[in-house]
Amino acid sequence: MKAEGKSLRAREFVENASGRLYYRLRREYYAKMSELAAAGEKGAALPRIMRTLTEREQEIAKLTADLAAMRDLALRARADLDNSRKRFQREKAETIKYAAEQLVGELIVVLDNLERAVASAISGADVAGVREGVQMVLDQFLGILRANGLEIIPSDGQQFDPHYHEAIGTEEREDVVDNQVVATVQKGYTLRGRVVRPAMVRVGRAVCPAPAADVVATPPPEIEGIPAAMEEVAQEQTEQAGEEASDNCGSSTDK
Repeated sequence: MKAEGKSLRAREFVENASGRLYYRLRREYYAKMSELAAAGEKGAALPRIMRTLTEREQEIAKLTADLAAMRDLALRARADLDNSRKRFQREKAETIKYAAEQLVGELIVVLDNLERAVASAISGADVAGVREGVQMVLDQFLGILRANGLEIIPSDGQQFDPHYHEAIGTEEREDVVDNQVVATVQKGYTLRGRVVRPAMVRVGRAVCPAPAADVVATPPPEIEGIPAAMEEVAQEQTEQAGEEASDNCGSSTDK
């Protein structure tokens, strides 16, 4: 587009310049003719006027030839630009059409191995051998996809990330923290850093463990003047421990 614009501006410049010069020379020509007519029989000025007219005609002829050359150059540049644009569009279409040619060529090998595994299963081969063969084909398939930029999104035990995970449910558990992935329902994948499919997961919600059953302590032998005071102290310690456990559970749940 830039080359085409430059050629068009060059052609317009040459045409305008030659046109202005042509009209200026014609005006001078007619002015000289007027002078010649006014001079009448002054024949001394005629050779000079004719020489000037001849020079002007030569300049006009030269500019006309230059204009034709510039017009031809502009037409050639425009034709080259059109051909380059058409060739680029054709090559782009072919590239898009056969972009997956290399990947498909690699996957054909996996297809052949899967067909062999199915044939082995139909023929009644050993189940363990068939399972091992299918596992090898699966590993080969994943290797090809990884070589082309496909990666599995880590999920189990990870913190839930809405950019990579899609929550389909929650589970209340004591052994997890809030928003921790506890189960992967369907794997997710990324292609060179871009999410192709998010992982479908179940997210955990932390809950406090059930409080331990109250233990009834056997009271110590009564000592005169002390039993009542000891019972009050033990009761206060039990209540305080229960409050601390409740506070700790609540703080861990908030996190």
